[in-house]
Amino acid sequence: MLSDNYSRSLMYTAVMNNSLIDSKCISELLECGILDTYKDIFELIQSDKDISDISDKSAFKIKDARDHVNDLTETYTRYEKIIRKCGIKVISTDSGYYPAIWKGLTGMPRVLFLRGNETALKKLDEMGAVSIVGSRDAGRYSLYATGEFTSRLASKGIVIVSGMALGIDRAAHKAAMDSGGVTVAVMPCGCDQIYPFQNADIYNRMISTGSAVVSEMPPESSVKKQYFPSRNRLISALSDCCLIMEAGEYSGTLHTASFAAYQGRDVYVLPNNIYADNCTGGLKLINDGAFILLDEKDVIDSVAERLLYRKIDSQILTDSEKKLVELETIRRKIDKTPEDVCDNDVAVVVEDELSVRSLTADEICSKLKLPFYRVSQILSEMELNGRVCIEKGKYALTMLH
Repeated sequence: MLSDNYSRSLMYTAVMNNSLIDSKCISELLECGILDTYKDIFELIQSDKDISDISDKSAFKIKDARDHVNDLTETYTRYEKIIRKCGIKVISTDSGYYPAIWKGLTGMPRVLFLRGNETALKKLDEMGAVSIVGSRDAGRYSLYATGEFTSRLASKGIVIVSGMALGIDRAAHKAAMDSGGVTVAVMPCGCDQIYPFQNADIYNRMISTGSAVVSEMPPESSVKKQYFPSRNRLISALSDCCLIMEAGEYSGTLHTASFAAYQGRDVYVLPNNIYADNCTGGLKLINDGAFILLDEKDVIDSVAERLLYRKIDSQILTDSEKKLVELETIRRKIDKTPEDVCDNDVAVVVEDELSVRSLTADEICSKLKLPFYRVSQILSEMELNGRVCIEKGKYALTMLH
């Protein structure tokens, strides 16, 4: 038998995937105090506990599940056999491996199934992660760039997340492992299924070398068309930023980019051939405001910023790290919407630049990418307040700092 925690999580999954009960029904039961936790749902179905306080729609769903409790029990037993046979881990919300990166996101699964090494999820939270996705029928340029960027990021300890598809996904998973890194594949089926079968070598290598294959779908779930968008939302949710290496105008890769933007992740797009149909979608993303992927350092900076914010949530940030978060936040606002940044915040960044070395006004403008008229006005105000002084034609911090 599985542990009680595994069993209750698996029972919940059996109910959610094989009955009329859905998340809305679970939420109502929790709000009414009928359930203490979502894992109590199977016990409720097996009991004759009064449910008169809930809506007629939810009551009907509970009654239907009670009428089919034997079928649900058989399903649970079948899941349990597959889990033991394949060595699948069941990751629930109270598990130490449940992704902390999902904090603040809605619609994330309460239970995740995993083959391979569950510490890959822990590393994802601690070291950061980048999702790398693109066309199944990718060109040589995109595949080459995928290998290069993946290798550089993975060598820094960043976890690479993708979807185990052919083309870009396969190249990303392979390059991550080739460089000694960790990669996580999110499947559009149960994690006990190899899909597509052409990636059997990648799949087997991942589950035996410290990486992980995960799915929100229970064991034995086969691939269905409607699972792909759900899979894509998890790919982006498990990453700190998303790299689009190649995407046609109607590519499913664009779903991942949309989910990433909605979830607050930065989206980077590899600049590509304007005449290739396979690249039209990515180029339109750039036109809509996505970052152009030119240097892995930009991606690493995005990951580092989000890692700092996770430390803030965990209340383990030092004073110097708090200052760094403040500076990075202002810098990103200056880069994206400079008109929304107040002069005081710009002055904070100017002081940070001058803490390294003295600079001319033109050099400060170049570093901050702000017009001279605005920078010169701020510098004049800082000089009047005694925050900076001019030495040999360059601005420097005063002794007050």
